[in-house]
Amino acid sequence: MKLPGKLLLLTLVGCNAAGAATTVRLPPWACDGNNDRIFRNGLQVGDFVRPSPSHGSGGAIPGRQLRTLSIAGLGNGTQKLHIYVPPNYNPAYATPLVITLHGTAGSPANADLYAQDVRNAWQSVAATRGFIVAAPVANGASGSWKDGLSAPPNDYTFLAAAMADLRAAYNIDDSRTQLWGFSAGGHVAHDLLVNGPVPALDENHVAAYAVSAGRLFALACLGDSEEQCQARLDTQVRKLPFDLHLGTADPMAGPPYNAAQDPARFETAGWVMDDTLNYYVFGGGHTYEAGHFVDIWNFFCRFAVTP
Repeated sequence: MKLPGKLLLLTLVGCNAAGAATTVRLPPWACDGNNDRIFRNGLQVGDFVRPSPSHGSGGAIPGRQLRTLSIAGLGNGTQKLHIYVPPNYNPAYATPLVITLHGTAGSPANADLYAQDVRNAWQSVAATRGFIVAAPVANGASGSWKDGLSAPPNDYTFLAAAMADLRAAYNIDDSRTQLWGFSAGGHVAHDLLVNGPVPALDENHVAAYAVSAGRLFALACLGDSEEQCQARLDTQVRKLPFDLHLGTADPMAGPPYNAAQDPARFETAGWVMDDTLNYYVFGGGHTYEAGHFVDIWNFFCRFAVTP
């Protein structure tokens, strides 16, 4: 449900005023998966932020893994989570996590393949930089996401359960959880971080997020006027670091979708280009490339979040 202008603004101000988290800039070692992990526990000069371990254990390691959940009434009742655990993972130490959301696949079977594709595309970066990748499989009949417009249980129910499962199975660094989405997955990422329907993946718990070929008005600002959408961004107390990758030939970029206008909306609301906001335009269409994930990780790895 979308709220009318003045009520929307008051509601958002009230929700965000209550104890927003803080973005912390990390030292350069945080981007290197081969760093000496003892330094991550506060024993190195310049180690500005201690990790926030979930203390999970027991998950299969290393490499590609499949975890399943059972949420009655969602999809076929079994939900899949494709993950990759890097070779240097040690359950004694907290490890960053990147959640990846695939695009519309056309069918549930294809959704499973699409989730594996995005997991695999992130794998080479995760292997060298030392973070866990998790790619949930969407549960909609069209191979896309049953978002908050669908009655629960929906994929927001699933994402909340998936985060709880990952944190219990692996020692996740809660200060360094990041989120990426492509196309419909990008629409969902915007909704999660702008509107906060899943507490474990809201602005107070995600360090940074990125969208490839997604847009605000598809879901986060669905039904809003330009002013109402802008109010959603204006009233975000924390300017959550955000990266947008968009192809010059992507139909999503120009009319009638106008995703290319989203960076200006973030800037108007207080995000700072080349700091908390990164906008990368590439020669291509409605797609992502493996090389983009190096760029996105180099953006992600600079940030942590503290309560």
